[in-house]
Amino acid sequence: MSVSEIVAEAGLNRSSFYAHFDTTGSLAVYVLEQALRAISEQDVQVRLIGEATGRHASRIVLGHILDQVEGQRVELLAVFGSAEGGAATARFGQQLADNIGYYFQRLRIAPARPPGELATTAVFLGHGLAAAIVHWLTEPSPCPRGDLVDVLVGLVPAWVDDPDPR
Repeated sequence: MSVSEIVAEAGLNRSSFYAHFDTTGSLAVYVLEQALRAISEQDVQVRLIGEATGRHASRIVLGHILDQVEGQRVELLAVFGSAEGGAATARFGQQLADNIGYYFQRLRIAPARPPGELATTAVFLGHGLAAAIVHWLTEPSPCPRGDLVDVLVGLVPAWVDDPDPR
């Protein structure tokens, strides 16, 4: 989608668009970031009320993330396959890392674990998840969505899904 099409649809002018975004790619990543924030908050609420816990909750939130990415497939393929793809992947990873860090704080995950370990785990999971999703999205023959969810859930440390095993 071009800037002209976006501003016409939104009823804005080009200068308004460029006041907020450098490219249509930066808009696509912004939309993804906003959706990820909402998904993260929904995940926290689901876990807080006990509607879903552990690996099941991780499977749900990863499914929501993939739903969002699939819903923006055309736009994100254009971004991640472009010259700005590396920077966009880094922004995607940082948003996921921030969401995971928020999740650790909000749910008081593993309070006995050192803060540095929690921060490092959030960065590792966020950026690793982003790279794996971008790879899956841009692969000519990606693995089935369900298989990807299985692999990603399996990579989440057990203490994240069950912070206080007894």
